[in-house]
Amino acid sequence: MPREERATWKSNYFLKIIQLLDDYPKCFIVGADNVGSKQMQQIRMSLCGKAMVLMGKNTMMRKAIRGHLENNPALEKLLPHIRGNVGFVFTKEDLSEIRDMLLANKVPAAAHAGAIAPCEVTVPAQNTGLGPEKTSFSQALGITTKISRGTIEILSDVCFCLPRLSGPLNSLGPLAPPASPLSGQPPENSFKQ
Repeated sequence: MPREERATWKSNYFLKIIQLLDDYPKCFIVGADNVGSKQMQQIRMSLCGKAMVLMGKNTMMRKAIRGHLENNPALEKLLPHIRGNVGFVFTKEDLSEIRDMLLANKVPAAAHAGAIAPCEVTVPAQNTGLGPEKTSFSQALGITTKISRGTIEILSDVCFCLPRLSGPLNSLGPLAPPASPLSGQPPENSFKQ
């Protein structure tokens, strides 16, 4: 992008943030780690007419908010929360309704190499349903198992979270509860991730 276009884009972005802060009385700061473009598009479509999603560079967001502090000093509370891959969801609607719409867009995702787990992953003791030919798979993961009625049974909970294990974990499917599409927080009524 040429320098003139970049400067124009930045000034338009600042104006857009200031306009949204003036137009919308409520906003969320949402985390967007591991959210793909298709999922983000679905979120934007589901919020259409009720909320506005704005992503951008953290330094630009902070600079725009600092420039707007004289009009609205309460915005200073947002500044410490602009860390990592975050964005804003501006709305005039009820916050719990918008939050429910965001949570409705959760999708489970299998582990992949290079992904950073937000917390430890625990595989619970259970009957896996895998046949006895998959015992080498369990041994490679360091999971103590026994064959019970023709299937592999995990004897005790196993806690691990290593990148070398993410490939074999994908064959088990999504073990962890799905993270919020934008917040990255697991639901509370589920087993430990």
